[in-house]
Amino acid sequence: MLKPDLELLYIKGNQKFQDVAFQQPIRQCQPKLNTIKLKGFQQFVELINKQQEQQQQLKTCSQCTPQLLPTVISYPPRIEVSTRKASEMKLFVKKSFTDTPIESHSQERSKKEIRLIPQKQFSIKRAITSKNEESNIIFEQNEFPILIALSNNLSVQPPERAIYKAFVTKGNNGILIRQSLKQRSWWILTDQPCEDMNFYWTQLRKQTHYQQLQKQQLESVAFSKFQKKQINDKLKYKIEDSEYSIFNQSVNLKVHNHLEYNFQVCNKKALFYNMKNYYISRNEDPFQYIPLTYHIQAGPSDPAYQEFEQYALTQNINLWIVKPGESSNRGNGIQVANSIQKVKSIISQSTNHHNGMKKTFIVQKYMEKPLLYNKRKFDIRCYILMTSINNKFKAYWYQEGYIRTSCKEFSLDDVEDKFTHLTNDAVQKKNQNYGKYETGNKVSFNEFQKYLQDNHNYNFQIIIDQLKKLSTDIVKATYQHLDPNRHFYTFELFGLDYMIDQDMKPWLIEVNTNPCLETCCPLLARLISHLIENTIRIAIDPMFPPPLNKKKHILDQKSLFELIFSTTLVTETIMQPIIKEDDEEHDDVEDDN
Repeated sequence: MLKPDLELLYIKGNQKFQDVAFQQPIRQCQPKLNTIKLKGFQQFVELINKQQEQQQQLKTCSQCTPQLLPTVISYPPRIEVSTRKASEMKLFVKKSFTDTPIESHSQERSKKEIRLIPQKQFSIKRAITSKNEESNIIFEQNEFPILIALSNNLSVQPPERAIYKAFVTKGNNGILIRQSLKQRSWWILTDQPCEDMNFYWTQLRKQTHYQQLQKQQLESVAFSKFQKKQINDKLKYKIEDSEYSIFNQSVNLKVHNHLEYNFQVCNKKALFYNMKNYYISRNEDPFQYIPLTYHIQAGPSDPAYQEFEQYALTQNINLWIVKPGESSNRGNGIQVANSIQKVKSIISQSTNHHNGMKKTFIVQKYMEKPLLYNKRKFDIRCYILMTSINNKFKAYWYQEGYIRTSCKEFSLDDVEDKFTHLTNDAVQKKNQNYGKYETGNKVSFNEFQKYLQDNHNYNFQIIIDQLKKLSTDIVKATYQHLDPNRHFYTFELFGLDYMIDQDMKPWLIEVNTNPCLETCCPLLARLISHLIENTIRIAIDPMFPPPLNKKKHILDQKSLFELIFSTTLVTETIMQPIIKEDDEEHDDVEDDN
C-alpha cells in the first residue's frame, strides 16, 4: 500500500536501476531487484513534471523525438528496492520536499555533476493501473509467438503458474539448445528424461515417445477481422479458416523434436522414391532435379542393376557415386566408381547393417563438371523447419546457410580420394589442409555471392530462389507420409545439401534429420546460434507461453525463417509410400557433418 504523499512513476524500457548512472555511489538494499524508491530532490521532480508536460503537448508519450533530459543530482539519494520485472521499473518519489537554498560553494559542484541522458534511454510516464493496458503491453512484447499460434488456428492461454521441463541429450552441440532455453525463466532443464517433461530433444527420433503425445479436444472461437489482418500484415500469411481453438493445457503438453516417420524425407532411398513419384505426378522429369538414381536391393541380379548397367553401356557413362541406401551419414560408406565393374563389385556385398537390416545401395550419376570454388569442390547446406500443429502442416525456409569446401583441387584422376570428392566435415577435418583456405572450410552466402559476381558475373540470389523451390518440392513430396498418426504438436529441423553444376543448375543431394550444430568457426558460431533461437521462437515459444507469474519476456527480433508451405492435414493418406519401414529406427548415429 503506497503512502498518500508518494507519487507512482513508471520507467519504460528494459533498464535495471544499476544502469541509471549517478555521480556518487548508491546504497543498495537488495541489489538483485530493480524497483527503486527515491526520497529527495525537488529538482528531480520538477524535471519529471516538465517532461510530462512536454509529452502531453506532443501526445506521443515514450515514442517522442529523442531529446536530452538534464539530470541534476549532486548527492546520493536514499534508495529502497522492491520486486518488479526487468521491463518495468517503478520509482516512488516523495512529493513533500523542504526547499533548501543551494549554497554558493555547491553551485559550481552541481554544475560539474549535471549529466545529459537521452530521453529514449530514460523515458518516464505514469504507472499503468489498468489490467487491460498491462495485457496489451504483454501482447506487444510477445506478439510474434502469439501470431504464430494463431496462424495454426490456436490461441494458447498462458497458465497462472508453471515451470516447463526439458531434457536435451548430449552431443551435436546440445549446449546451444540448453542455452536458448535457459534464457526463458519459465523453463528448467532435467538431467534425465522424466514422465512429466514437456520437451524432449534428441539427436534421433525416439519412437516410444510418440505414445505419450496426447490428442486434444478444444473449444472453437470465431476469428475477428482484426486478428486476420494482424496475421496477414505481420506474418504475410492469409487465414482461410473462420475459427480458431482455445488451448490452455501447455503445462501438460509434450513435444519431441522429430516428426514421426521422418525417414520418409531423410532416408536416401525413401527420399528418392518420394521425389521421383512427386515429379512424375506433375509430368516432370525427376532427374532434372535429382541426379540419375538407381536403388539396388539384390545385387547384380536386381532388375534395377540390370537397368543401370544397360544405360551405362549405352551412354558410355563410367563415373558413378555409390551410397548406402540407409543407415549412413558423415560420408560413411560412400564411394566414387569410375567403371561399371567397380559399381558391380560394391553392390555385390551381401552384408547387413549392424542393426540387422539388409544393406541396399543407391547408385547415382556422378557430377563430372561441378561448379568449383577456387578450383575445389563444394556443396551448399540449407535448412528447413517443418511443424505439424493442430492439423496445420507448415514448412519454413531459413534464409541463411553456408558453403562447405573440400581441401584439395578437383580432379577425376583419383576418384578414391575422399578429400577431393566428399565435402563432409567428418572427412575433411582429417586432412592437413583443413582450414588452410577458409576457416573451418566454410564460406558464407555473402562471400560466395562476391565470388560468383567477380568470377562468373552471376547473381547468387537466382540460385537461392531455385534452392527454395527445390526445398518446397521436398515438402510437397513427403508431407503426406510424415506424422501419419496426426499428433497434435510436433516439429523437426532438417539440413539440406545441394550441389551446383558448371551451368549454375542446382541439384538435390540429400536431406539430414540430425543437421550438424557444431560451431567450428566464427561463421557457424553466429549462424547456428541464431538458427536454434529462431527455431525455438517458431516451434516452442508459441505453444509454451511464459506463465503469468513470470514477468521476463524474450524481446522480439526479426525471424530469419520464411514460410514456404502451409496446408491442412487430412486423416486419409492420399498415396502410400514405397518405403514403409524405417531401417534406422534403432540406430544411434552421430550428427550428419
